[in-house]
Amino acid sequence: MKSRTLLTTLGLASALLLTGCGGDAPASEGLGERDGVEAAAGLGGAEAQAQFEQMYAEAVESGQTTVNVYTPLTATWPGVFEAFQERFPEIRVEPLQVVGAELDTKVSQEQASGQRIADAVITGDAGAVALAGRDYFAEFRPFNAEDLTSDPQFSLEAGTLTAVSASPRGFVYDTRQDVGLVPASWQDLLDPALKGKITMTDPATDGGGMQWADLVLHDESLGEDYLTDLAAQDVVISSNTAECHNAVVQGRAYACIMGAMGNYLSLTGDGAPVEITYPVEGGNWATYWYAGVIDEAENAQAAELFTTWLNTPEANEVKAAAGHGPVANAEDMDLPFENPVDVPLLPRPDLADVTDRQKSSQSVIAGIFG
Repeated sequence: MKSRTLLTTLGLASALLLTGCGGDAPASEGLGERDGVEAAAGLGGAEAQAQFEQMYAEAVESGQTTVNVYTPLTATWPGVFEAFQERFPEIRVEPLQVVGAELDTKVSQEQASGQRIADAVITGDAGAVALAGRDYFAEFRPFNAEDLTSDPQFSLEAGTLTAVSASPRGFVYDTRQDVGLVPASWQDLLDPALKGKITMTDPATDGGGMQWADLVLHDESLGEDYLTDLAAQDVVISSNTAECHNAVVQGRAYACIMGAMGNYLSLTGDGAPVEITYPVEGGNWATYWYAGVIDEAENAQAAELFTTWLNTPEANEVKAAAGHGPVANAEDMDLPFENPVDVPLLPRPDLADVTDRQKSSQSVIAGIFG
């Protein structure tokens, strides 16, 4: 992981200024009100506010009052979509929950037919890169994310993807079970007390499991030997992250090692008997999420506005409540979890190399986990 911090301010204000009386902040011309959030600070400063006002006016004048977003985040990001609509009340976000291969197929079919419904896609690195590689996204570089869109670890040379959040991962475990230890590191997972009690998302197929296994495989201190030792723990393979969490909630497993912070916060909000530990020793990992504006999208200007807004200070606050860390414009921001940029991470390849490297790793990983 590069040592530079991602929490850039880009010359913009980085903290949300609350109104003194605690009521609604005054609305700027053309923009909507957000309770307790002053527009200039929420959008990143007066200059940024003016640019957002212009983008908003142009989208609405073009009749773009909807932005259709395909993403796996529909269940965990309702607050994010609502906050955008509060700030830009004449544009409604219409999210469609679609994941993995289904998302890829749906976007590909729309592109092939010319009947484009999606205006933007938000998904993980490998899925986003695969779609970008088929020229499905238009070049777009948000003015408030220049450090991201010029960094090969978080962007493509074509300028078609923008990093919008980092979702930290950890070990979600069952507080009802006493197995003699609470796993807090990768080595803890190899303790004999956890044999047969660990579940993980399938590491041999696309998604979070593959992402993690590829990172471990290429880590000098872990590598193939560690994956082999972990597989010897009789790890139970879950089909997806939700099933991994459910196995713990239902008591069928003690720990899900693919725990996503957003899902964990939702579970505890519903009273589930789970906790999370966040491994730091040996490096952690996070799911980075990327937005792409569909090439020739019907509501391209609205999609560009939404993509740009996702890296504003006010959007970072709302995303944090959903378990997603910021990747830009969040200096001095308090988070309810460890920010991925503040802890050691397992080394990641440049974004352009993610898909090819995971494909080359797949046969090795599948051989280990059977």
